[in-house]
Amino acid sequence: MKQRILLAASLLLSTITFVVSSCDSDGGQTGVAKPVVALAEVGSGNGKSVVAGKDLHLESELEAEGLIGHIDLSIASADGTNAVLAASWTDGKYIGVRNATFHEHVGIPANTAAGDYELTLAVTDQKGQSTAVTSELKITVPADGAPKVALAEVGKDDGKTAAAGEELHLEADITAPLKIAGIEVELHNSDAGYEFTSIFTGKYLGETSVHFHEHIEVPADAPAGEYHLHFTVTDAEGNATTEEVEGIQITEK
Repeated sequence: MKQRILLAASLLLSTITFVVSSCDSDGGQTGVAKPVVALAEVGSGNGKSVVAGKDLHLESELEAEGLIGHIDLSIASADGTNAVLAASWTDGKYIGVRNATFHEHVGIPANTAAGDYELTLAVTDQKGQSTAVTSELKITVPADGAPKVALAEVGKDDGKTAAAGEELHLEADITAPLKIAGIEVELHNSDAGYEFTSIFTGKYLGETSVHFHEHIEVPADAPAGEYHLHFTVTDAEGNATTEEVEGIQITEK
């Protein structure tokens, strides 16, 4: 009797061990957690919108115990019938590491129709495990006659640097068929939670084509670090165009 009980217990233990082992090997996981993907920004300021023909700012924190194998991005209409783009990263700084800040500017085709879209970012580790996250994304098209901005220089000799308490050299070519109503230059340091804004009208007001050339005063209390610039031109009909520049370094005086 005791032998039968011991035999049954042994068979049960073997079965449990087999099941656990099988579960551990499913999908090649072997106890390694699937990648973690945390979207931080979709569009400037995480506004979840972008203009057709412009770049989409995208940032996400990634963690993969099994090390990042590849990253895939897709954008399609909300109903899934119209694919806008698909992109993959299979080598470079994101691949083969456990932790990464995914920061890219992805071009949206100029012929993309305005509407509601869905963005999917998927991370697959080197063990074949994948995690995907989605976000809504609104794509708009420029209004007819909206201002056009071509930034020429940010900082002396386009060095993208300035010192707190001094001036930032800035040049741009602006075309506004419906006449310029205002120009706003905003710089912000997200890490420090600091921003400052300069507004220009004066000689630019009412013009349809100008070369913008100004030296913007950087506040003396601006913390040293990396800044992001928004250059926005608004016309007399309320149409606004914004161009962005990242990686501007403000140093201590």
